[in-house]
Amino acid sequence: MARTKHSSPTLAVHITAENYERAVEAQSGGCLIADAIKEQYPDMSGVTVDMATIRATDRKAGQRYTWLTPPSGQHLLLSFDQGWPKPIDQIVLKRAVKITPIKAASKKTNVDRAVRRAELEAKVTSGEMLSRSEKSSLTRLRKRQERPANYGPADVKVDDNRGTVVYGGSAIPLGKTHPNLLRGRDRHFGAKLADPGKVFNEAVEAAVEAAVAARMKEDGK
Repeated sequence: MARTKHSSPTLAVHITAENYERAVEAQSGGCLIADAIKEQYPDMSGVTVDMATIRATDRKAGQRYTWLTPPSGQHLLLSFDQGWPKPIDQIVLKRAVKITPIKAASKKTNVDRAVRRAELEAKVTSGEMLSRSEKSSLTRLRKRQERPANYGPADVKVDDNRGTVVYGGSAIPLGKTHPNLLRGRDRHFGAKLADPGKVFNEAVEAAVEAAVAARMKEDGK
């Protein structure tokens, strides 16, 4: 069945022992779940993962998908960040809540590509041999899909059984990165602390500093 603009692929992501061991040993600052998605679904790029959402782009389909991070994924992230043993073997991303079309490149880029394709096509027509890199470039240029100029208005589809999907519109913004909120790409094994008390204390300290600075400014008048 053809996929509609409001439908998304289902990703069953297996977290193997090898995935886990590599992530622990590499200390690369990557993400265990993101690395597993890229390994098992090579068509997906630009994969980002946090406690709220998982996002990935399928350039062939021309879409960027945003799934809500399932409880199993949240549990896995928390466990990895705390340095706990692997508790989850698989997470399943069933239905994206946001689907955003990939926008077209800039006008200058499109002109440059058109010029390059014309040059290569002229070589082929004249019978001139193309180098390996030129052949690859021409193949990519011929396969390049037309992209929309913008994301377009948000189109909301509500399904009582399957939930709500938003197609188009602006991307869902990411909140400010904070190491204790378990967000961001820097996910070393056991490197983060899921301690909301520390976040609260930091907020209090910042508020006190601001109040003291304001008082000193007033006293100096």
